[in-house]
Amino acid sequence: MEYRTSKPVALVLEVLFLAFFFALLAVYTFRANWDIDIYWHIRAGEWMTQNLAIPHTDIFSATDPGRSWTTFQWLYEVIVYEIEARCGFFWVRALHAGLFIAAFMLLYRLFRKRAPGRVAAAFLLVLALALTEDRLRVRPGAFNLFFFVLLLPDLLRPRLGKWVIARLVLISAVWANIHAGGALLLPLGAAALTGGRFIIWLADRSDAKARAALRTDLIRLAATALPMCLMPGFLRGVYTAFAMYKDSMVLIPEWHPPAVYFMRAMAGPLTAHHVVCGSVPYLMLFGIGALVIFGMLRGGWKEFARRRDLGLISLAFMLVLLGAKSARFIYLDPIAAFLLVLVFRREIAALMREMGPRLVVIGMGAALMGISFEYSVLIQRGGLPRAVRMLSYDHEPGFFPEGASDAISGMGLKGRIFHKTSWGGYLIYRHFPSCTVFTDGRGNFTVDERDVLVAAHRPYQREQALEDAWNRYHFDIVVFPQPVFPLLAWDRTKWMLAYHDDISEVFLRVTPGNRRNIERVLAYWSRMGIDTSGGVSAFQDEYLRVLGYEMLTSKAVQKKLRRLKSKLRRADPGTRANALFKRALILFSAFRYNLAEKDLEALRQFGIRHSTATLYLAWSRYLTGDEAGARAVLKGLLLERAGNTRPDQGPLKWGGRQILRLLAKKLGLLTGPPSKLSGAAAR
Repeated sequence: MEYRTSKPVALVLEVLFLAFFFALLAVYTFRANWDIDIYWHIRAGEWMTQNLAIPHTDIFSATDPGRSWTTFQWLYEVIVYEIEARCGFFWVRALHAGLFIAAFMLLYRLFRKRAPGRVAAAFLLVLALALTEDRLRVRPGAFNLFFFVLLLPDLLRPRLGKWVIARLVLISAVWANIHAGGALLLPLGAAALTGGRFIIWLADRSDAKARAALRTDLIRLAATALPMCLMPGFLRGVYTAFAMYKDSMVLIPEWHPPAVYFMRAMAGPLTAHHVVCGSVPYLMLFGIGALVIFGMLRGGWKEFARRRDLGLISLAFMLVLLGAKSARFIYLDPIAAFLLVLVFRREIAALMREMGPRLVVIGMGAALMGISFEYSVLIQRGGLPRAVRMLSYDHEPGFFPEGASDAISGMGLKGRIFHKTSWGGYLIYRHFPSCTVFTDGRGNFTVDERDVLVAAHRPYQREQALEDAWNRYHFDIVVFPQPVFPLLAWDRTKWMLAYHDDISEVFLRVTPGNRRNIERVLAYWSRMGIDTSGGVSAFQDEYLRVLGYEMLTSKAVQKKLRRLKSKLRRADPGTRANALFKRALILFSAFRYNLAEKDLEALRQFGIRHSTATLYLAWSRYLTGDEAGARAVLKGLLLERAGNTRPDQGPLKWGGRQILRLLAKKLGLLTGPPSKLSGAAAR
């Protein structure tokens, strides 16, 4: 039975859907920035504006500023710098959000015009959102999506007028300067169309229409490729990008295949969004392959070429192949799906006249929208009210070391920074040219530098990794998530703590060459009221004491301490033991290791087995200088873990086991691999 919806009702539903969709898209695209690249783009634009040249060496590098590097986004960088300098970072965000919203409007216009009906067009739009969420960032990809969608109708035109050719030439030239790598998508798409149409012509060389279509595609390919090649820095910039890609992709998740969405270490906890993004590209690749193989087996390749537009199939296959090769290109899959809809439009239109298929497509679209909302609003931004409230923030809180950068600027530190990889661009934004960085989102580093970075990003191996890195590259400043040294102890003849907050820590290397930075730190904190007269080591003790005092006197912590104190008056031993442990953790976090030790000792009197509390007791003794006492407690813990005679009220989690191994090694209880901990203690 054929199902039809009255036009007024269908129109109202369509308007309501679009209003909801674009309101949600505005929330997505105006999100406070969390992408790492926009910051170095702005500083590159500033450098080019001041020097009136495109850099050909790595101006940001702390390791090799003479290394070859040519930016392939020079016009984009000048644009965002000028906007940020004249209007502020909010308007940089607004530019990108506007481009994304405009691109989706153009997409829906195209889907609505060429797809069979409102339901199919709406589903394609929702699919586009679901697969583009991770690309909705403040970066040049906004221009890539906008330009490709803007020119997609011109790619699909059967005939090219002079104004269409002029538009292709002009936008290709501009796009090549905005983002040379992204602009390659246009001539690659034109080449894919040409290849498919060439096969159609081979199937019947006497077909005048096939010959005319092939000629049109060749003109389109020339109109897109030639202007790009003539643009300054295009060829050299593309070469630079591909040269960096080989060595840097291991550290950049988006360059991995979509299967990376299923890897917790790269993409985080698995969600429905990850399943969709990780599986759709492969499903589409398999689907296109199956359609082509089935079509050719059914009537031969010539008959298949006559019946189906191989140009569109070839273009769809190229887009899907890019998405299957790299997660950053999966946003092209919905466009590939649209092209396949055009190829099989007659069959899909007949199918969509029935109520059942429509309901299935509507249900799939609603599920995709729900998955999108769950990931982008509920999981990433803590709900819709918070997401809307955060629209006024320029930078996503907690993503970047803002407090550390404020301190570095206030202290006037200068030199080479070794840092968490994803913070490099932000540190360039805040401190270039006074400071240079080890790396940033460009991934412009050698294999040796990559290996050093990988080692330093393993927290429980970082102490030795930092030492090895400094011996090779002699940097001045370290900026990493806190704690930089997991055991909370460091060699003060080599390292000086300059700043600490809940997100990051700043350390200086103690060397004669870094003397001026050390003096700047001491002068800064002296102005803040901290006693620095005792020298570098004494200053660090005093600084930690002040930080602990500020934490313990905060209203939130005072409230917790009062609540725990009331629990300590209760008769129930379990309640009192739990309160002692929680208070000890607060004191430990406030660097009051001696006070934490007293609570942990008192907890032991309850006679319960609590591995975590015992570890903190040994750790507290170690940090207060009582290595013999720490060793004795740790030996008891290791033997207890080996015997496992009583139920453990506080078993060690993964992080605790890593601290246990580090502490055992420091105290001389670990002489072999980590698996030999218990045996070493027994000996």
